[in-house]
Amino acid sequence: MSLSFILGSAAKDHQNELVEQVIRLKKGKTVKKIYILVPNHIKFASEIAILQKLRAAFGQDGEVFAQSSVQILSFSRLAWFFLKDSAIYQKTRLSSAGLNMLVLSILEEQKNNLTIFKGEQAQSGFVSEVVAQLDEFSKGQINSQDLAFFAEQTNNQSDLYAKLKDLQIIYQEYEKKLVGKYLDNNQLLQALTKKLAKTNLVDSCFMVTGFSQLTASENKLVETLVKNAKEVYVDLILDEHQKEANPRKNSLYYRSNKLYTNLVAYAKQNQINVKNVTAAGNRVKTPVLLDLEGYWIGMVKRPTELKSEDISKGLSVFSANNRYLEIEEVATRIRHSVANEGYRYSDFTILTRHLDLYRNVIAPVFTQYHLPFFIDLQKKMTDHPFVEFIMALFAVKKHYYRYDDLMRLLKTELLLPKVDGRSITSKEYREYLDLTENLVLKFGFEGKSWLREDDWIYYRFFEGDTGTQTDKEVEISRKVNVIRHLIKTTLPPFFEKIKKAENGREAAQILCSFLTKAGIPDELINWRDRALEQGKIEEAAKPEETWTTFCNLLDEYVELLGEHKFDEDQFVEILQTGFEGAEYSQVPSTLDQIIVSESGMVQMNDRKITFLIGATDAVMPDKINGHSIISDEDRSYLNPALNAEQYLNDDTLNQLAAEPFLGYLAFMSSSDKLYLSYPLADDGKEKLRPSPYVTRIADHYRIKLDSKIREPQIMDTTEYVLKHYVGTKKTTIKKLLKILRQAKIQEQQIPKIWVEIHNFLNEDGQETEFMNKILASLSYQNIPEKLKPELVDLLYGKTINTSISKLEEFYANEYAYFLKYGLKLQERSIFELSAANTGEFFHLAMDSLAKMLKAENIRLPEISVEELQEKIRIITEQIRQLPQFQILNSTQRMQYLSRQLDATVVQVAKALQKQQVRSNAQIMQTEVLFGHVGAENGIAPLEFKLGNGRKVNVRGKIDRIDQISVGDTDYVGIVDYKSSSHVFDFRDAYYGLALQMLTYLDTLMLNFDKIANNERTKPAGALYMHLFNPKLRAKDLLKQSKEELWLKANKYDGLIISDENLLQAMDEKLAEESNGYSSLYPFRKKKDGSFKASGRHQLVTLAELELLLRHNENLIKEAANKILSGELSLNPVQWPNKRTALQFSPYKSIFQFDAMLPENHYRKLPKITPEEVIKILMEDAGETNGKI
Repeated sequence: MSLSFILGSAAKDHQNELVEQVIRLKKGKTVKKIYILVPNHIKFASEIAILQKLRAAFGQDGEVFAQSSVQILSFSRLAWFFLKDSAIYQKTRLSSAGLNMLVLSILEEQKNNLTIFKGEQAQSGFVSEVVAQLDEFSKGQINSQDLAFFAEQTNNQSDLYAKLKDLQIIYQEYEKKLVGKYLDNNQLLQALTKKLAKTNLVDSCFMVTGFSQLTASENKLVETLVKNAKEVYVDLILDEHQKEANPRKNSLYYRSNKLYTNLVAYAKQNQINVKNVTAAGNRVKTPVLLDLEGYWIGMVKRPTELKSEDISKGLSVFSANNRYLEIEEVATRIRHSVANEGYRYSDFTILTRHLDLYRNVIAPVFTQYHLPFFIDLQKKMTDHPFVEFIMALFAVKKHYYRYDDLMRLLKTELLLPKVDGRSITSKEYREYLDLTENLVLKFGFEGKSWLREDDWIYYRFFEGDTGTQTDKEVEISRKVNVIRHLIKTTLPPFFEKIKKAENGREAAQILCSFLTKAGIPDELINWRDRALEQGKIEEAAKPEETWTTFCNLLDEYVELLGEHKFDEDQFVEILQTGFEGAEYSQVPSTLDQIIVSESGMVQMNDRKITFLIGATDAVMPDKINGHSIISDEDRSYLNPALNAEQYLNDDTLNQLAAEPFLGYLAFMSSSDKLYLSYPLADDGKEKLRPSPYVTRIADHYRIKLDSKIREPQIMDTTEYVLKHYVGTKKTTIKKLLKILRQAKIQEQQIPKIWVEIHNFLNEDGQETEFMNKILASLSYQNIPEKLKPELVDLLYGKTINTSISKLEEFYANEYAYFLKYGLKLQERSIFELSAANTGEFFHLAMDSLAKMLKAENIRLPEISVEELQEKIRIITEQIRQLPQFQILNSTQRMQYLSRQLDATVVQVAKALQKQQVRSNAQIMQTEVLFGHVGAENGIAPLEFKLGNGRKVNVRGKIDRIDQISVGDTDYVGIVDYKSSSHVFDFRDAYYGLALQMLTYLDTLMLNFDKIANNERTKPAGALYMHLFNPKLRAKDLLKQSKEELWLKANKYDGLIISDENLLQAMDEKLAEESNGYSSLYPFRKKKDGSFKASGRHQLVTLAELELLLRHNENLIKEAANKILSGELSLNPVQWPNKRTALQFSPYKSIFQFDAMLPENHYRKLPKITPEEVIKILMEDAGETNGKI
């Protein structure tokens, strides 16, 4: 029996030394079997590397080489090797999810015996923490009796006592349930140790390599091998000259030194011969890396004597503006090394402390650069669609067909409907589902809506809707109901059955039966087969692995909790936790590829060049966040009580102390060259700083940290360009684009090297089309192109039938009009109470009230408040039954908002009632249509001929027409209801942004003969009425009556004709007002008896009104002519207060408007007064002698 150590620093060729020992043993025939134990993580790579060296040593050149006498195994595989035929190995082995279930059942059973952990199983993640803690105890050879002893040593005084007592209760039950029935990995190693202690190993040699520390179970196993096997070799990264008899915790080699010391002590205790073998040859070849090792382990204190050119051959440091540029630089350097220096892809390794920061960067960049790579990081199953399906399935049940849950389930594309007996294609399914989602969002279909007997009907709401569906709408309804029927027929039966499940076993059977009947396993097989057809081997394995994991989870659930009462929430959490802990198996698809891994993981060290990326002070050294049930303070108390064979994991300080060793292993991981790189900012633009490891190394080797990788610049030298920016043809074209854009913006000459690159790519031909397409962006301007006449005819026809609000949108931004009314792009309708909905509600209520009173031949001032409220109650109740107002009955919140809307209608009606008492204005008609609106025809619209047989018809609906009779003259005006405060803006009217009131007034005057019975009819004006329920201030109520304040709050605003007879009749109590200001309208009566507009408002004469109307008509014709000409301008308006037409536009992503671009400009409106507008119009009309 003998114990040999292969010792040497990380720069030594440990594997070669180990193989030399294997060769010596085989040639000497002193042993029959050689077992090489390696970390499971590198077992596959180790096996290939060692066998290749053995083949070379024994002179076998064939493609196939095997050595039955040499086995490369992990500890778990060694257990299989010796125990595969034993009874213990046949026991059920629980996964991490299975252990979670076991502990969960224990917590439930023992909840009355627990103190601080009582009821904690309901807390997310707690069960997993307990399992992790029990696993740590098991690995550390600590049993439940030990915990009881430790608890007694605390004298029942501390929180640690309560913690240990609870853990001891749980652990004791855990051990009982495992014994004789289940097996975990630690018990497997313990069983292997017992087996090997009884096995004749006198003709066997065991070699342990790749470890710097062992668990207690692994350590016990190695000690057994030392005692029983003929020879045991332990390979350690431990410099012969640096080892200490009593290793210090802050020593670089502390962990491996401690392992060495413990094994030596055990061997001597058992009178076993110990010898050290020094790994002779250097694996690291480059002088600067050997020098770096000496510096890092503290052997070299003085500044390096290496010349800068020698340093640069083996050590390089660079930074980049961000992680993407950092990886682009790595990719470029790898390509250059492979192309120019004879390296293979398998010669490179990329390490970083935390790969998650780069996982989504490396894959796309390396794919663009045509680099084969293998990311050595296990991928979790949690994101697989099948996992999402299971989670969404139970969420649908729990939240009763909630929109989010149903869409999660349906968008997995695992539950597919059949149409006319055939399965629909993925393309068809996505169309059906998109239409369904649109309808669900539009009408708020949730809960019982999915289960109702009658089909959903797709229809649109528009004025004058006849209720008739178009053929297109019927087809949409059919497709939508295919999805609804799928849910209605598939899910409720399953939900009913699983609701009645008495125990876990029955629930698992019901779930499996449902999935099978729904065709989920078949669809997963289809996914696998399609991936195989496309050559996606890795993707093809995922559906099957996920399904297998699911089945295993169910088996364990039935085994452990099958007879327990079924708890659905617990069941879902178990499945979720199980999938969170499950990982896809992965094996490199080819041997010649770049390995991407983490510096904290064991590496093969057979690579020639290492890129240590992301070397920032945030991760090197790493920030250790210790989080376990047993705290650092607890560990410091417990460690002295442990015997020599027991241990607990390192506390935070000891883990931090190991960080320099991990950095050291990364530095020495390759033989030829080390690149250290770091980003200067992360994705969130947070500034990052280099690791202190990097700054120390840079200082020692006089390397300036100013080598920053950035986007290409015009001033770059030819050498710099070739070194950093020439990658694949496509990636080089992208860099070329940046240079050409810089040259254009800065008006500089294109550097010669980039001209040559352009010419080469152009002549090459392979990517010419791609390059021309990319470079065309240099001449691109964000200017819409004029539409061809035939396209204009298709979009608009010869006649434009439009509402005036559409033309207002045209003047706000002409291109937005084209998108909305030409291409008819729409936002997706959402089931919500929008401003448009409330506005329509108010309009309907006011119209209905007026029509009801007219039908009953009652004037509004003649009815009581109670009667008014009852009429409004009836009206609003009827409105809520309309399809477009279903939302008001959907939830408690919406019902509350509905009552608020009712209160507003009542308040507005009261205000209108008070107004009619004070004014001669009487409601003449409401909701007066002009032109063709929906399926109805109204009074004559505004029609204008445009030439070339084209014309424009303006249609719309006037909310209310009022009449005031003064003597033998009738004054007729319009009132427009608004949900927000409005004033008539002369500037906006002049520039086409406020066409509505003038258009309505123009239409009214055009139709005087149809509306008024009096030939002596004159226009009164156009007014806004704000429909709202005002809040009155207490201090104002002390000065004025509530009625007066309400009237002022509901005061009309707008455009009024300056006619004394009219103005006096509009407010009969105006003379009684102490200050002469009307409480109803925006004007006042001066002391001399004349009238004047109040505030910023304006009274206009009939002549001025005529000017405004003619200008308004010209704007309508001008807009129509421009629309039909096909001209498109991206010209959003900007008001003097900097508000723009883009502010709430849904088309901003289409506009791509950028005021910084020379071709994009706002249409800036100047500050202009009403007087100035009238003056301009008079000058345009040649009426400069008119009144201003």
